[in-house]
Amino acid sequence: MAEEVARIYGYNNIPSTDFRGVARAEFTEEQKFTRILRNAVASLGGYEIATYSFVSPKYFDKIKLPADSRLRNVVRIVNPLGEDTSVMRTSTIPSMLDVLSFNYNNRNEKACLFEIAKEYLPADHEKPFINGDTLANSGKQKHRYNYSLPDEPQRLTIGMYGGDAEFYTLKGIVEQLLAELKIDDVEYIRANDSDLFDEKYALHPGRSAVILKDGAPLGIMGEVHPEVQETYEIGVKTYVAKLNIPELMAAAADKITYQPLPKFPATTRDLSLLVDEDMPVAELEKAIKGAVGKILEKVSLFDVYRSDDMKKNGKKSIAYSISMRSHEGTLTDEQADSAMKRVLKALSAIGAELRG
Repeated sequence: MAEEVARIYGYNNIPSTDFRGVARAEFTEEQKFTRILRNAVASLGGYEIATYSFVSPKYFDKIKLPADSRLRNVVRIVNPLGEDTSVMRTSTIPSMLDVLSFNYNNRNEKACLFEIAKEYLPADHEKPFINGDTLANSGKQKHRYNYSLPDEPQRLTIGMYGGDAEFYTLKGIVEQLLAELKIDDVEYIRANDSDLFDEKYALHPGRSAVILKDGAPLGIMGEVHPEVQETYEIGVKTYVAKLNIPELMAAAADKITYQPLPKFPATTRDLSLLVDEDMPVAELEKAIKGAVGKILEKVSLFDVYRSDDMKKNGKKSIAYSISMRSHEGTLTDEQADSAMKRVLKALSAIGAELRG
């Protein structure tokens, strides 16, 4: 009726009226943060993808999750379109592997992809999300469900294969991303030594790492396990990383601080160590930093060497350049030598020795 009156009267005869109040819209802090992530990964060569949040329970077997894995506790869809879309995902890695597999089997020689998406974790992470029981009411069967909304943390997932893709290519992307967010002093530990991410079973046990910042898990990354790679029918080495966006937000520096240029020169010492083949360099660097203390400016790994004799004895040579500087005055040789003695003592405690 109103439209007919307006049409007969003439739309052009109806005066324009401003909206009452002012509608303002802006990005939330999380949206601003994810835009930074998206732009950063895209600038490093990544192409963004979008995948479905509902998946098949078979995904868990494809990535070698144990039967008692907490990731198998899922949000089940009441009226799914089929078994392949019957649960909400608790990990974004299988979705990434699906897309990488699709690209590889369609003869794309290389791929570097990323996705910002949610995982769906039952609130108690122990009991099923939906507890259904059937009640009789007036002769009809009705279903009653007790709903408990799941946690929906956002994740950044990166996947790549082909070209120059290797573990250190992926690690370089992660490090550059962390630098963009002003997150420093992160720690990398073997994924196999940590129980923080059940996705470790999908990764090669010797070529994967968990990323920590002050004990908080930022993510996991590494080479896909050969058996998982075969399951997804990818014929080349494949690499994935999953980063926890809430933890990244908490660790990111919200302010940039500046300090004046140093007034006093730096002192550099080179150190060549003989260590066990399976000794992670992160453990060595941690010992060096703790021993040098506040005068440490930078620790740089500049050489890894393996001779035939070293290989026979299960050893390798690691060489570091240690830069030290004081903001109170020029470091003396005695101060630098004293710091190096502390370093050697700390390294000896973890099984490293000076290479002759």
